[in-house]
Amino acid sequence: MAKEAVDRETPDPDITLEKYMKIRRDTIGARQLFDLGRWIYDLDIPCEVLMHPDIVKIEDLFVDIVSLANDLYSYRKECFEGDTNHNYITVAFGDPVTGLRENDLQGAIDYTYQKFCQVMTDLEDQKKALPSFGESEDARVTKYIEMVTDVVIGTIQWSLECGRYGHFGMFGTVKAPNWGDVVFDIDSF
Repeated sequence: MAKEAVDRETPDPDITLEKYMKIRRDTIGARQLFDLGRWIYDLDIPCEVLMHPDIVKIEDLFVDIVSLANDLYSYRKECFEGDTNHNYITVAFGDPVTGLRENDLQGAIDYTYQKFCQVMTDLEDQKKALPSFGESEDARVTKYIEMVTDVVIGTIQWSLECGRYGHFGMFGTVKAPNWGDVVFDIDSF
């Protein structure tokens, strides 16, 4: 969180999306919920399984889903507060890999949404490629992945239903979810 606060105050003008996501994985706070869930469900998964590169990749993809969804949902609020420096959409403007024109807001929203969809696909592929850790460990890993899925869904649902981000009437109307339109109606901004 301290890194995010510093980034908000003094943004790195040369930050790339790759660098941003690496930082974001540590600032979004999702991993703590994964740890809490393992404790609540008494999932005593050995460290060598949790540190397996495929498990680490799955966790990173889950964290990326939470981060990208949060950046989509919070962007509108951050715009109203003048605080968009630490957001994937803003970083997308300046990263040459996106091919976006400067200040192409809808393009950056669409790019972020497409990245969100790609991460979802990558997660499903990664889950299918997960090796076996033995019958008892596989059962725990399956339960862990189900629990993390619930955490991710719950976080996204909370973001949409609470008043924090101004959806569903707080700052005006929101169109039916389609691509990045859940962020805000571009024409009314």
